[in-house]
Amino acid sequence: MPDYDKLRSLVRRRRVDLIVALVFTLVVAATGAYMVRYLLYTDPLKARIVGMPIPVQTVAAAVTDLRDVVGASGSVEQSATVTLKPRIVSRVDKVPVDLGSIVKEGDPLVELDDRLFAADLEGAKIKADHTGKQLHRMEVLEAKGLGTAVDTEKSRTEDAEARMAVIQAEIALSNTRISSPVDGVVLDRMTNPGETTSPDQKILLLGTLHPVMMVADVSEDKMGFVRLGMKAEVGTNAFPGVTFTGEVAKVQAEVSAKTRTFQVYIRIENPDLALKPGVTGYARLDNHHMALAVPSTAIMNPIGDRATVFVADKDNRAHLREIRRGMSAEGKTEIIDGLKEGELVVTVGQLELRDNERIRPNRSAPWNEK
Repeated sequence: MPDYDKLRSLVRRRRVDLIVALVFTLVVAATGAYMVRYLLYTDPLKARIVGMPIPVQTVAAAVTDLRDVVGASGSVEQSATVTLKPRIVSRVDKVPVDLGSIVKEGDPLVELDDRLFAADLEGAKIKADHTGKQLHRMEVLEAKGLGTAVDTEKSRTEDAEARMAVIQAEIALSNTRISSPVDGVVLDRMTNPGETTSPDQKILLLGTLHPVMMVADVSEDKMGFVRLGMKAEVGTNAFPGVTFTGEVAKVQAEVSAKTRTFQVYIRIENPDLALKPGVTGYARLDNHHMALAVPSTAIMNPIGDRATVFVADKDNRAHLREIRRGMSAEGKTEIIDGLKEGELVVTVGQLELRDNERIRPNRSAPWNEK
């Protein structure tokens, strides 16, 4: 007789195997469907083959804070030069400064023989005292009817001329002492004691040190990012650990053919005259402003003549558009022309796109928030 227990056991095992096979088949089918769906929704090439919209990711062009640091090495120079000339002819008595001397405003630079000028002033004062008394007498006589108005006016003219002579003599005497008009450094000394000056003679050349200029050599690719008034921080080899602050006062328009750099002049206040011509250092220019921008990854051909982006329209089609770029910093690129705030640009998947192609955009979170 047949063994019914074994038969029932065999049937149960076959049933379990059948169920397992069925479940496995369903899992494989579901996984395959999911994989096909995943590929169609993420792989542009496969989506295009079956005529589906191309999957992409988009963000909106937005006004954001762009900040970049332009670095350059350079050296300190005087901010201006002052040429000193004598205003009188006289013998040089003393020159208490030499080439490279640091001077403060008002410090004595040249002393000329003042004896003749002091005597002229004394004589002018005596004459002015006499004409003043003579004018007073003539005014008294005229008041008593004993003098004429013509004589009084003549005395008044002589007194005015005498007083003017006193002023001229005082000025001439003061010109025997030449003082520094600025805080600076002596760049050139062209006179010595014992020489006789002449009014057209250059005797000293000064360089202004308060403020000074840091002349930095900036790479030509940064020319569009440097502007007047930019804030700058300067570190020097002479003062390690000390940061000097300033701002861009002048930008040289010419680019050196040898170094491919242009010069930027940074004005630095220097009240203690610590910074002197020739001190070398490194400048950091803070390029900081608000501007319309997009993620740099959205831009194609970023180093070519024609940078482009794909812009998504309201019908979910991508249109290739040429743009004009500005500065790039922190993964953002400034858009000078070609986009409006709020327009959607493709940041992922654009390399496989064609102009006017249907897309399936996946909008990302706001990208310009910190």
